[in-house]
Amino acid sequence: MLQSIAQTQSAPVKTTENALSLFLARKRLKFGGAQLACVTAVLNRIGKRRVWKHNGKVAVIIDSTSYAKARSRRKKRPMPGKGKVRLHNLPIDEEILVPGYQEIWVGLLLTDRTVLPITRRLWSERGPECASQNLAELAEIRNAVELVKKILKLDVILVADSGFKRKDLLHWLKKIEGIDFVIRLGGKLMVMVDEKERLLEKAAPWWPKRTRIQWRDTAKHVLMSDASSRHAGVTTEYGDQVSFNIVYLAPLKEGLDPMFLATTLTTQTVADLRIIVRLYSWRWGIETFFWKFKQGLKADSWRVFSCWEAIDHLLTAAHMTYLVLVLLAELLKRGATGALRVAMRHLQDTLRRRFARSPEFTLGRVFQIIAMDFPSPRRVEVLSATPLRSARETRVGSSESSACMTVE
Repeated sequence: MLQSIAQTQSAPVKTTENALSLFLARKRLKFGGAQLACVTAVLNRIGKRRVWKHNGKVAVIIDSTSYAKARSRRKKRPMPGKGKVRLHNLPIDEEILVPGYQEIWVGLLLTDRTVLPITRRLWSERGPECASQNLAELAEIRNAVELVKKILKLDVILVADSGFKRKDLLHWLKKIEGIDFVIRLGGKLMVMVDEKERLLEKAAPWWPKRTRIQWRDTAKHVLMSDASSRHAGVTTEYGDQVSFNIVYLAPLKEGLDPMFLATTLTTQTVADLRIIVRLYSWRWGIETFFWKFKQGLKADSWRVFSCWEAIDHLLTAAHMTYLVLVLLAELLKRGATGALRVAMRHLQDTLRRRFARSPEFTLGRVFQIIAMDFPSPRRVEVLSATPLRSARETRVGSSESSACMTVE
């Protein structure tokens, strides 16, 4: 839609990518209000029943993803505000840095273990907005917490990977903001346990084992581990003291690294330990969202290099598109009107033709349909020829008919 609007603007450019870049770079083009409206609409539609809760609190997951954007075709114009990002999924252990951007996301954990993105921020060390990535992460955490408290009227539990293991962040969450957290720590952290300061990886193996728990290291691998916990404390660089519980997981399989989880949640019972470990393992849902966002919406192949604002506006528009599709999927599942029920059957027929068996209608399946590459025009005709109505169905009103075509 933005590409079509950009082509109608009069501008001395040759390619459609340059026209889109020029259109998105306008200072008066502001997406903040529209993005907030999309998030609010989806949260109000989902409600508290679809959100995962523990003791009256919801879980928000923070993570960052990178966009590697190396210039090609001998273009002399540099990318605006680009920084250095790591290339992932390489067959070698060497770290390779390329030009690109970081994007910080905060998502809400739902009952089906999926993550709904609610806030985002584009960042690089040469970007115009923040002096450091730590400040950008604190700003996104505060924005997400305020959204959840305002719309859902609930407190939050922050879940994060080892990239957020900073001692000053732990102090900020507990002492200043009063936010519960489950954050993975590194073994090289100096902690105070039983009035003795030692490295975490040296002290934790001596803690008494309490139970055995299964946890997922990745989306596919399940590890059986011995679990133990202790109350510990650390001192920040500014001399502030902060204490929390540490859950230690030692895999039974040799050669695997242990896992350390810092949390403000209680660890008195075995059930408490299981909840903490499962909550962290469900963090993988935000990685699944990154895959759907980049592959389904083609968010990893944009080519707007005119200015920082153009890049940020395009990713904001992709976020709103994702939220609109989430809202559409919710409407189709409930089938509030006859038109939506007909559209639901139409999508199910498309799913049956696309996959070998009839799968369950989920948001991920919708994105697989969107990202489908048709090998020939005949394949497009076959899929588009699926009738919206069958001969046995009764007619609906003209208003529902027009709504059905709009949904389609």
